Amino acid sequence: MNKPLKLLFISAFFNALCWMILIPIWQYPDEQAHFAQVQNVAELGKVPTVGNNTSYEIALSEKILGTDRNGFGNNKYTYHPEYNIPYSENSTGLFEKDFSNLPQESRTDLVKREATLNPPLYYLLGSFAYRITFDGSLFDRIFAVRFLSALIFLATIFLAFNIGKIIFRKDKFLPIILTLLISFMPMLVFSSTGILPDPLTNLLFTLVLFLSLKLIKSGFNKNTLILTCVTIFLGVLTRQQFLISLLIVLLAIVYNLVKKPQFIKITLITLVIFTIFIIISNTLAVGLPIITNFRIAELSSLGIQQFTISSFANYFVWTLKHTFAEVWPWYWGVYKWLSLTLPPVYYQIINRLVIVALFGVLLKIIADIKSKKFKQESIYFYTLIIVSAIYFLIMTLWDYFFHIKNGYSFGIQGRYFFSLIVAHLAILLTGLQYISRVILKKYSKYAIFTTAFVMIIFNDLTLYHVSGSYYDTSSLHNFIIQASQYKPTLLKGPTILLIVTVNLTLQSCLVYYLGKYVLKKVN
Repeated sequence: MNKPLKLLFISAFFNALCWMILIPIWQYPDEQAHFAQVQNVAELGKVPTVGNNTSYEIALSEKILGTDRNGFGNNKYTYHPEYNIPYSENSTGLFEKDFSNLPQESRTDLVKREATLNPPLYYLLGSFAYRITFDGSLFDRIFAVRFLSALIFLATIFLAFNIGKIIFRKDKFLPIILTLLISFMPMLVFSSTGILPDPLTNLLFTLVLFLSLKLIKSGFNKNTLILTCVTIFLGVLTRQQFLISLLIVLLAIVYNLVKKPQFIKITLITLVIFTIFIIISNTLAVGLPIITNFRIAELSSLGIQQFTISSFANYFVWTLKHTFAEVWPWYWGVYKWLSLTLPPVYYQIINRLVIVALFGVLLKIIADIKSKKFKQESIYFYTLIIVSAIYFLIMTLWDYFFHIKNGYSFGIQGRYFFSLIVAHLAILLTGLQYISRVILKKYSKYAIFTTAFVMIIFNDLTLYHVSGSYYDTSSLHNFIIQASQYKPTLLKGPTILLIVTVNLTLQSCLVYYLGKYVLKKVN
């Protein structure tokens, strides 16, 4: 399986590259606000917390590219998927040269307040990519940071493969399929190739999941525990909500304590020390660099006195309905500033595949209960289910308190659950594998291979659908000309066509070698 695996990683890289190139600038979630924080770190060495914090250069680009927000927080794309900027007749945008004539002071002339004020780690890394192209155009710097995000995503893909090797330890085929599903899940690729902290958050959360599974597999290990602590520390410096990952680690620790009670004392001491650290961070550490990121701002405004079991139960039921009606479709794809969704047939196919997989999950659970024996693989499987349920419950509980305080829901998006997407797809893949074996016997690998092939097609059709909403796809000539505008010189014209062609060729080769492997195993 070495050749398909190497081919998969190379293909995943070129697929991410295609998404990164074909999505116009400022079309990822709040990309201009995130880039403004990167720019502040790179240009000023700090993020202004008072007054204006977004440069004239970014503000001008937003006006030209239609992403400047009005008083309601909307831009020209919001609720208007048909909107597009005017294009020129050549590979240079109508106002593209205006940016090359801007003085360098336009990067530090702060004219409005829009930059994010998130924890620093992603933006610090982004500032390194920014500085590599410091003397380049705005477009050079934007795509340099985008490329960094794509590389982080590739690291997540690598971790997904290693998680697959733990979960499916007796099968060489399924870890590759799990990795493929992660590599070509279009909404995940979309949210991992722009300028936003999601790629790093997902990488570090996936690393926590991997380390927790290692703890369950091999027991307490000093190096694993140290790496877990470092990962959580880095995660909190990326997203403050990263403290949720502690519950995943705690689950693995409890499992080990049940097997080896002699570690209870040192575990309790560690938990007490960490609890004291969190208390200090939330009381005495206001304004201290780094430590401030461990503060849980919501603790001061939870509104616990207004909490009731009945009101939370009602809100939980509403959340389930909202999840199925809106968050679930967004999980699989919503683009163009939340204005563009996929054709209904896409979701119909996805829903039917997921229902079949969940039915397989149910059959596996019933079979495990009847056998009264839980193999090591089953322990991993139920760990993934439990941590996914915990994550959903915590998100719901947080949104419930937000609703109590503000009178409306925060607006949970599907991509907020990508921190555990490896767990989600592993659960579905396990269910699909189980029901395929029940129905198709030795031909079950055909069903798994078909699912992987469908994901690749889903990725390509989604990218075509999304890029077609920005560019004229009636002819290859028009498409290349429009897609070249407001891009670095290196990514104009034939380069775009070359990358897309290489991407499709690699995907075809990947499908061929996976299909060849399946035929060999079945026959």
